[in-house]
Formats: sequence, C-alpha cells, structure tokens
Amino acid sequence: MVSPVAVITVMAVLSAGEHRARNGVLFVATYGIVFSLICLVFLAVGHLTTSGGKPSLTTVSIDIILGVLLLYASARSLLKKKESKEASVKTIGAATVVLGGAVFGVGNIFSSIPALAASKDIGVAIVPPFDKAIAFIITMTIALCWLWGPLAIFLITPQHFDQYLDPVIRFLRKHGGQLMAAVFFLVGIYLLSRGIMGLTAL
Repeated sequence: MVSPVAVITVMAVLSAGEHRARNGVLFVATYGIVFSLICLVFLAVGHLTTSGGKPSLTTVSIDIILGVLLLYASARSLLKKKESKEASVKTIGAATVVLGGAVFGVGNIFSSIPALAASKDIGVAIVPPFDKAIAFIITMTIALCWLWGPLAIFLITPQHFDQYLDPVIRFLRKHGGQLMAAVFFLVGIYLLSRGIMGLTAL
C-alpha cells in the first residue's frame, strides 16, 4: 500500500499545536478500524463466493475490476500535477480528527486496492479460520505501516520526529507520484492478468 498523501496527512495531524499524541492515536485508530472493516467485507465476499478454494465468477470479476482501477490510478498518478500546498494544521479537535480518520479510511480508495485484493484472497484460501485471522492481521499491519509507523516514531521520540520524517516527506512530495504509478501498474497488471486467466478457466 503506497500513499504519499496519507503519510503527509498523518504528519500534519502529528504536527498540530496541541494534543499531538492524542490526535495521532485517534486518527490512526479511526482510520485503521474503518479500513479494516472494508477489507473484512472483501474477505467475507471471497469466503462466501468460493467453494474448495477455486475462483468464482465473483472473485475473478473483483480481480479484473481492481486491476483496471489500479491501471487507471497508475496513469492518474503520472499525469496529476504536483500540488505546491503544504499540509499545515495548527489546532485540531478530537471530533475533527476522528471524522477525518473515518473519511480518509473510506476515501483513500486507490491506495487501498492492493490490501482489498489480498483480503479477498485470504477469504478464498482453504485454511482454518484462525489461520485466516492471523493472515488478515499481518496484512493489515503491513498495509497500515505508513499509518502506525510515523505515530510510533512520534511516541518514542517526539523531539526528533520532524528530523526523522521530514526527509521522507520531501522525497514523497518529489517522487511520490512516480512511486505510486509504478506500484499500481505492477499490481494492476498482475490482478488483471490473473482475473482474465481465471475467467477463461471457469
């Protein structure tokens, strides 16, 4: 999961003038819960629409749709003009942070697609429920590392937070679009080709 805008948003929340730790925890928790619930829906769809771990028309269609969306997102990332605006937040209330986390968890759709596809695959797999739960938790941990990573750095060493993360932000502002385009293109081609091959095998 690649989302330069998301990393910059987390940085903005953690750079707020007051209650930085509280706001960071609230934002991360809200986004993580909303995002995980969406992924659970895809896991349930994968589980309920397959038999014996074999691809179904539903799961194959999901691969094709997600693949096409990622290819579109790849082209969009390359063609999108760079924004010069700096993320700056002086004061944020707790309710605003929670609402922002929920909205961002739903709205950051393109960056979520690889995790949605992975969640669907977990649902399709023929493994015990406990193993699926472990795989899902690991997937969410990896997919949301951009979220809990900056928060962990802030909580461990708040005095050096900007020093450690500013170079990352500068890199993402400069090369984030190309990075997203490359990842989206590779994953999109993989999902699209897998979906087409699965469709021909049905």
